[in-house]
Amino acid sequence: MQHSNGRPLVFLDTNVVAAYLRGEPPSSHLFSNEVLKKVRFAINPVVLQEIFFLAETRKHPEILQELQEEVSVLPLNFEKAEEYLKYAASLRNRIAHSNDVLILSSAAECDYLVTYDQALRQALRTLSTSKPQVVTPEQLLSELGSKV
Repeated sequence: MQHSNGRPLVFLDTNVVAAYLRGEPPSSHLFSNEVLKKVRFAINPVVLQEIFFLAETRKHPEILQELQEEVSVLPLNFEKAEEYLKYAASLRNRIAHSNDVLILSSAAECDYLVTYDQALRQALRTLSTSKPQVVTPEQLLSELGSKV
């Protein structure tokens, strides 16, 4: 994925967005001005749908407006999803839900996938892909040299 003004593209998993909505550090620091100057954030329609169903979203609908201003929605990459499905047997025990394949397909060309989901981390190891680098919010902030 091309960098916009040298800023890496960072895909956010639903669990990270949920932690942000709850105000949990370090996820709550992801949308600081310092971080927003260094990266571009993205999700896909699957993550967006999951965000709509979060209790935190219903409690704070204004946050959706903030997210919309700072996060791009990437399309599903059906070609990449089909490629990943070739590994279905080895992924089946690592991925809890078929939505994870669609999340991985959209994140495939991003520089980072930020998640707390260990199954996604393991799935990407199985796929032996060079992109994205899978990190936790803590790891991303550390890599960016951001203060938490």
